[in-house]
Order: sequence, then C-alpha cells, then structure tokens
Amino acid sequence: GDVVPADLRLFEAKDFKVSEMALTGEPDDVAKTHKVKEKKDGAPEKLTPETMAFSGCSITSGVGKGLVVDTGMSTRIGRIAQLINGDAGARKTTCFC
Repeated sequence: GDVVPADLRLFEAKDFKVSEMALTGEPDDVAKTHKVKEKKDGAPEKLTPETMAFSGCSITSGVGKGLVVDTGMSTRIGRIAQLINGDAGARKTTCFC
C-alpha cells in the first residue's frame, strides 16, 4: 500500500487503517477516523490519536484525506530519529572554515 507522506489530521476517512509498527511496535493495523471522540474522565491519552495518520506509516486499507500538520524532522518519526541521534532539538552546524 501507500505510505503516509507527512503527519496528517484526518478530515475524511472511510474504512481507513494504517500500520503504525514503526512508531509503536504494534503488529496489528490501527483503524483511523475523522470523528473526534470526547475524552472520558480518567482515561489515559492515546500515544497515537485515532484522528491522526503519521508519516512513514503504511496504509493497509480504505481511503482518507487529511491536513498536513508536520513534515520532515518535525513529524513523530522525525522526532524519534532526533532522539536516537542524540539531538534533542538543537541544530547541528558544520563549519567549513
């Protein structure tokens, strides 16, 4: 299937499922929706909200449309790469003097 090109906030989704294995390690496909559900008191916040599709995740079924909210190193997968690299957000510069 296709790969999500950027972090997206879904505004349309029909039978939309993605594989978030790269982010969460979860082997099962995750159903996504454009419908915002009210958070219940005391319920923990989800690591990956149902209304978001994240860069690098494979689309396994359905169709969806979304608004781009992050690209490049600002995406969830980009921030993970920065943490692995030991870069907590600081920009590294190279001097070619």
